[in-house]
Amino acid sequence: MASGLQVVSGQNSQPLRGTLVVAVPVKEGLVVCSDKRLFNTQAGSFTDTFVKIRKVNNSALFVATHTVGFFDARTGKMEFDAFEITTKYVANHDLETGKPFWDGLKKEITAQLRGYLAKRKFAEWPESDAANNDLLFNLIFYSVKENRARSQSLKVFYKKARTPVIFVADPIGEEIKTPKLGGKGKDLLNYLALNPSVAKDPLITRFDQTNFSVQTTSARDAAGFAEKLFALTSTALPQARVSSTFDCALLDYQSGFRWLQSGSQ
Repeated sequence: MASGLQVVSGQNSQPLRGTLVVAVPVKEGLVVCSDKRLFNTQAGSFTDTFVKIRKVNNSALFVATHTVGFFDARTGKMEFDAFEITTKYVANHDLETGKPFWDGLKKEITAQLRGYLAKRKFAEWPESDAANNDLLFNLIFYSVKENRARSQSLKVFYKKARTPVIFVADPIGEEIKTPKLGGKGKDLLNYLALNPSVAKDPLITRFDQTNFSVQTTSARDAAGFAEKLFALTSTALPQARVSSTFDCALLDYQSGFRWLQSGSQ
């Protein structure tokens, strides 16, 4: 499984899975879209209203995938929340400082996770995800600067042991020149490879690397492409736990962050 959202409740894991992220460079800047589903595999319930796109500043945002929180059923609260931790951190630290920003974020995540575990019995700790090499969650930061779009991915790993193993890797950066899929993107690409008739949809082929043109692609075009992918994933890949509802934000080279399609506007 490529990615998802998970919450742990009490002594039992309650995975909340989903998350497809679509990032498209356009003539105005960079469009980032994410679905809105949190799916609880243990309870068999879900919500399609969770906002996964979070503003960092006027030229940057982040999303999180995989296990982003631990929910305690006894208190009815999210006791560990990657979105909340990261939001609070970016509010007080400048992304532009580079290494000091990332080192501080890594330290904060590690401290928060150790603090969460220290308050609970070992039996209540979440199980590690061996199938995904002990990945806990992935933070993906998107930013624009000087007419260039970039992503930086920070992965957090956790292994359940009497002395827990927590490792936060250095961020991996990439310039975004063509559309990129995150989270369940790998599952979707595999599906398209096995279903060439679907992959030949003009709305999809236009955004293929061999056909894609930044200068002829608008923010509206990118949102339409994302809508197609969310609808396809939610129907053709129900096990991916991705909703057809989604948010899109534009990091405009000139005017900065703004919502394109969202209940959060």
